Amino acid sequence: MNISIFAEDAGTTREETDIPFEEFYQGGFLTISSLADQLDEYGDVELHILSEDFGLVRGEETVDKFLPQDQPEREDEAVLSTVLERTADSDVVVILLSSSRFDSFVVSNWKQIVDRAKPDSVWCLGAARSSLDAIDFGQLQQKNCEIVTYERVGVARISNEAREELLEQVEQRQSE
Repeated sequence: MNISIFAEDAGTTREETDIPFEEFYQGGFLTISSLADQLDEYGDVELHILSEDFGLVRGEETVDKFLPQDQPEREDEAVLSTVLERTADSDVVVILLSSSRFDSFVVSNWKQIVDRAKPDSVWCLGAARSSLDAIDFGQLQQKNCEIVTYERVGVARISNEAREELLEQVEQRQSE
């Protein structure tokens, strides 16, 4: 099972830089890394991190191999390209972003994303209610996709309830 997670970095980091990004970010990011660990039981997880300092990086990439980015507009192209590529190949897609990033990468490109979405996949989308309300889930449902949503409140990237529902859906899909 191919699993793709898209999340943002955290302001809290470890001091070491000879470690993967998934271990480098701390604080609120720990919920993302623990979710990735849990999903790893079901398949191959690709964790994509949108970083203010480094652009789009993968969780297993080592921090000290990257230089801070000074061209954020390239990040937008890279994120959209990666989202479109991964949604076509992924059995599970998890996108947990702040409203501004969710709006610019997901809401504004929703038709392209859904067109590429793999049928029978599991989706978990976390953002503010207004952002989630801006997209039409019917298009994913027509592809027989399971959808878990989390209306983001404050800094919590995903709730325990949404996490459990996602894991249940993934387990169900794996056993089919």
